[in-house]
Amino acid sequence: MDVDTPALLLDLDRVERNLDRMAALVAATPVKLRPHAKTHKTARIAKMQLERGAIGICCAKLGEAEVLADGGITDVLVTTEIVGERKIARLIALAARATPTIVVDDARAAAAISGAAIAAGMRIDALVDVDVGQHRTGVAPGAPAVALGRAVAALPGLRLRGLQGYEGHVQHITTVPARRDANAAAMSLLCTTAAAFEAAGLETGIVTTGGTGTAIFCAGFGAVTDVQPGSYVVMDAQYGDVQGVGFESALTVLATVISVRESWAVVDAGHKSLSSDAGAPRVLGVNAELRLAGDEHAKLLFDGVPALPLGASVQILPGHCDTTINLYDEYVVHRSGTVIARWPIEGRGRTR
Repeated sequence: MDVDTPALLLDLDRVERNLDRMAALVAATPVKLRPHAKTHKTARIAKMQLERGAIGICCAKLGEAEVLADGGITDVLVTTEIVGERKIARLIALAARATPTIVVDDARAAAAISGAAIAAGMRIDALVDVDVGQHRTGVAPGAPAVALGRAVAALPGLRLRGLQGYEGHVQHITTVPARRDANAAAMSLLCTTAAAFEAAGLETGIVTTGGTGTAIFCAGFGAVTDVQPGSYVVMDAQYGDVQGVGFESALTVLATVISVRESWAVVDAGHKSLSSDAGAPRVLGVNAELRLAGDEHAKLLFDGVPALPLGASVQILPGHCDTTINLYDEYVVHRSGTVIARWPIEGRGRTR
């Protein structure tokens, strides 16, 4: 493959098979697919998901939602709380050209957004974000969530649509039984809260949850309306250790051997090219251990003389797809090793 390195390779055949497989899996259940763009960060792939039946697209930050809107995708769920005057002003601007749904876990923050929406002559759809065990964002399940739901429903600038309860702490539990049990505990909190919403006369038209590791488990709970998987599109080494997921690795980093020594080789991809927040990346097709060795380098450690010559190309499976993709401006798209396109990663760096 005649590509300068380091380069982020996207195997389009595998991407399409992953998209088709998730669409088929969800189509066989009562829930809908609302996939997360925080992984792939591009409207192009989001459109491919919508073409396969997704009801909308999730994104982590307003910056990603703006990128999706620029690409013509208007139904976006921002899964992270929006707080502060600057962010709220951007939300109002986004709502003038798209249909965002937001999540809230604080009545004061919700009131601030409502006030800005009223001033702009609009109402914004909102979900109560429920902590179902991840202990990151989200109001406590049960009565506290109902109290917040009542407060949001009373705000004239917001339209309460239901709940979000993401069980991110469950996604990478390795074995299927343990992951299913942990997911069931999280879904019990979410479904009990949804039942309490209904008893209080609050809206539950949207009850959204789930990721790549749990989406199909979540589909078995009656209160759940849609799931939010993201990594399934490309996968990574971390998910490669999670049993029973079944999607293909479609993302690699192409690197070049720039130095060979007694028992190791050095490639031109280090921390700036390969994220390390979810464990070490893995080199493919070579019997060697990869260790990041600085900003621009990684070492391939061999049991004996290195089996790679100077200038050889290697493909590396990222440890974490989301954060590795965020290091690149473009995908080098290929089919069976033949480069067919270069796709900009418009959402790269849009963390605000």
